[in-house]
Amino acid sequence: MPAPGRFPLKIIGTLLLIAVAGGAGYYYYARSKEDGRAPEYTTTTIARGSIRQVVTATGQLDPLLSVDVGSQISGLVQKLYVDFNTPVTKGQKLAEIDPSTYQQKLRQAEANLASTEAGNRLQRLNTERSRGLRDKQLISQQDYDQALALLQQSDAQQLTSKATVENARVDLERCTISSPIDGIVISKQTEEGKTVAASLNAPTLFTIANDLAKMQITAAVAESDVGSVEAGQKVTFTVDAFPNRAFTGLVTQVRNAPKSTSNVVTYETIINVDNKDLKLRPGMTANVSIIVASRENTLRIPNSALRVRLPENSGVKAAAAGPAPATPSAAPAPSARPAGNAGGDGGNRRAGGDAGGRRGGFPGADATPEQREQMRAIMAEVGLTSFRDATPEQREQFRKLLTERGLLPAAAAPGESVVTTRTLYRLPGGKKDSTPEPVAVKIGITDGSASEVVDGLTEGETIITGLVTVTGASPASQPASNPFGGGRRF
Repeated sequence: MPAPGRFPLKIIGTLLLIAVAGGAGYYYYARSKEDGRAPEYTTTTIARGSIRQVVTATGQLDPLLSVDVGSQISGLVQKLYVDFNTPVTKGQKLAEIDPSTYQQKLRQAEANLASTEAGNRLQRLNTERSRGLRDKQLISQQDYDQALALLQQSDAQQLTSKATVENARVDLERCTISSPIDGIVISKQTEEGKTVAASLNAPTLFTIANDLAKMQITAAVAESDVGSVEAGQKVTFTVDAFPNRAFTGLVTQVRNAPKSTSNVVTYETIINVDNKDLKLRPGMTANVSIIVASRENTLRIPNSALRVRLPENSGVKAAAAGPAPATPSAAPAPSARPAGNAGGDGGNRRAGGDAGGRRGGFPGADATPEQREQMRAIMAEVGLTSFRDATPEQREQFRKLLTERGLLPAAAAPGESVVTTRTLYRLPGGKKDSTPEPVAVKIGITDGSASEVVDGLTEGETIITGLVTVTGASPASQPASNPFGGGRRF
């Protein structure tokens, strides 16, 4: 006879085992039903629009010409005639320094000059008298030569006194500070009663800008982007004071002098700006977008379509030649488009990168298995095990081999754009239950979110931009869930 209390425990254990078995059966049944349903795609329709490939940078607004007006003499500021934002003309009086000291110096120099001139006249008469006596043989030649030497010394003293007078007169004139150009006072660094001390350097009293209706931006363009920036390219920019307004400008100069800050090399790019309404002010920070390539009314696709890779068991139709690797070719840019090193390998760029998930020009997550295998072979050929430990020479050799073997787009010549061939997935008839078919498409420039379709697709076709449910995929082959998305995507 079983012990009291053991029989209920066996019943409970049996019930738990039945419940676990039922739950497992239901799980596998639901999983099989889920694996059997049709895949769910996110799609888009090919349409026309505008694409602008830009290089971004920041810079500061400055007047075309600004002059620091200082003082070459020391003294007390006696009078100011201008203030901030005062329009001035060339030669207009800006300020006066107390002239008393310099007036006294001028009078003293003039007195010394008068004394020197009197002595010179006396010496000249003595020399003429000595000449007459010498002609009559009444004095020696030595006495006559001494008289001539004294006259020459007197002439030199007279010239020195005249120079001292001119110097004192110039210093007196410098007590009046005048504007060297037409413009407007944008800075005033002195006040009435303040003492100006001009010892080694001329202290700055005013800063005058010639014309605020014409300004310029000095933008710092990264070395990875400066190759596509040229004089004559159009520019759009914003300032924090007017965040909802876009201003325009024109690149006028790309300076060759590099500047290095925290191991980041930049090049100053000068952009001329029209400021007729005087809304822009000196010193404002400009967020610049230099338009290096532009396409109007062109076929465009979202860049997410370039990153789609369907697994072999998803039911996709086999391509005739398999997925095409990114093979670059150069296409002439229309004359109406801005010249530049435009290409599909750079959109809204700051430190390099390109469409399709590339950064610094290297194939990224969008690379096909064949491309990845070729990259691994090239790394072994160069002797690379990790990019982190690679030397600059190894990186350059690796990049060169990638370009030679068609894994990297070659640099475009001026007036041309790089065109790459990519594999996209099209839904025939635009129906989501259709079997996707791969299609090789030539891709042009990109703005970071959309790319230009050069060839391979027509307007109105439907392409896949993402995959939510994969047919017949095992859990191991499923991509990791995106914590910011609504499901699994490719």
